[in-house]
Amino acid sequence: MSASTPKPTVPVALSSESIEDLIYDSRAGDLQALNEDVAALASQHSCPEWQIVASAIDMEDESEGGSGSCVLHFPSANGNSEILNALLQKLSAGDQAQRTAFLNHRNYSGNTPLHWAALNTHLECVKALVEAGADVAIKNDAGHDAVFLAERAAWSASAEEVKEDENGNEEIEMTIGEAEGGEDQEASNAGEMSAGRQVVEWLLSSEKAGGLESGANEGESSA
Repeated sequence: MSASTPKPTVPVALSSESIEDLIYDSRAGDLQALNEDVAALASQHSCPEWQIVASAIDMEDESEGGSGSCVLHFPSANGNSEILNALLQKLSAGDQAQRTAFLNHRNYSGNTPLHWAALNTHLECVKALVEAGADVAIKNDAGHDAVFLAERAAWSASAEEVKEDENGNEEIEMTIGEAEGGEDQEASNAGEMSAGRQVVEWLLSSEKAGGLESGANEGESSA
């Protein structure tokens, strides 16, 4: 984030240490620590828990290693639907406009949590985000929407790894297929349909996808 770029508006001004703790909990998949930290911060700031979650955004400047990502980005990237659903449940108690804005928060490379979930082909996380209100049509700074990223991942599923670091360098956290849980089993049950293709098909069939066509075709034309 450059000095001229305004920081996002959040309900509660959390310290950088508090934000780091919440992001660490979500990345590490420690649900107990996450719940305890959210509850403690809500008590400290005399506010509901959803406001703490909606304020957990890494706002450190990019030049200082900041990612611009929110606490939802990390379970989405890692395929941790338990952590993601816990956060979405807390957010569901809040103001709809702020909740939607947070769900669609773009990091310094323009990626939303849905972009990360789609690129890493985590279908359950994609479903949870879209059903909670994530916008399927948002494009990142490269001009790509979630459908394009999932389709690209399907094409390159034979590659050993596809990552996106927290510094927004068009890499993502985990190796495709490395998620704990059901994506690999879902791909097996679906026969020849890869995890990436399942995400593409689900997104295109979702009512919230609107008039989206193939993300890959759209991305090629906009490149």
